[in-house]
Amino acid sequence: MVRRRQKNNDENLMNILKVLLTFIVAILVTACGLGGSSVPADHYFRVPEIILPAQETPTFSLLTLKPVKASGLYHERAILYIEKDKPLEMQRYHYNFWSNTPAELIHDALYQGLNSSAISSRLNRGLSEERADFIIDCRIVHFERLIDRQQASVRVVLDISVKNGKSSSGKHWSKRYALDQSIESMGMHDSAVAFGKALTEIAGQLTSDLVVNN
Repeated sequence: MVRRRQKNNDENLMNILKVLLTFIVAILVTACGLGGSSVPADHYFRVPEIILPAQETPTFSLLTLKPVKASGLYHERAILYIEKDKPLEMQRYHYNFWSNTPAELIHDALYQGLNSSAISSRLNRGLSEERADFIIDCRIVHFERLIDRQQASVRVVLDISVKNGKSSSGKHWSKRYALDQSIESMGMHDSAVAFGKALTEIAGQLTSDLVVNN
């Protein structure tokens, strides 16, 4: 009698475990089916091509634009933002990234701007054995979105130095280029457009300064 009762208890326990296992599997399958569409997808952005008005006659024979320097979070591709009431805290979006690092994006943008301006007959993207008229060095200071409640803008700040490539005693100068650009909406695509506008403005200022300080 005791053995039969024990056997019945074991069978009941097994049946309960089977029901629980079936229930758990059903929940997991349902969760996976519902969760597949709710998990945010990664989005990758680039800035538009930078085009400046072309000069009729080049001012320089050869300019060299060295790779842009970056440090900290600017080495990563996540798009960064700062909240207005927390100006010292940099944050990054989890599902929105640049197509390349900010340093690579800015280097490409400045190269496109200088090249389209026809300020120089030739433009190198890095140092070479041939001596350039001027060597341009750039470092990122800020490259992020600024969030103020339901409004946003972008901030681009670059430290750029220019030195004579043919003589150590030749002309050299440095300048901080800073620009805040408003965004038409809170959308990330409009932010990429705004970054492009800011970089176009900075490339234009750099081109003008190169001519003036020649």
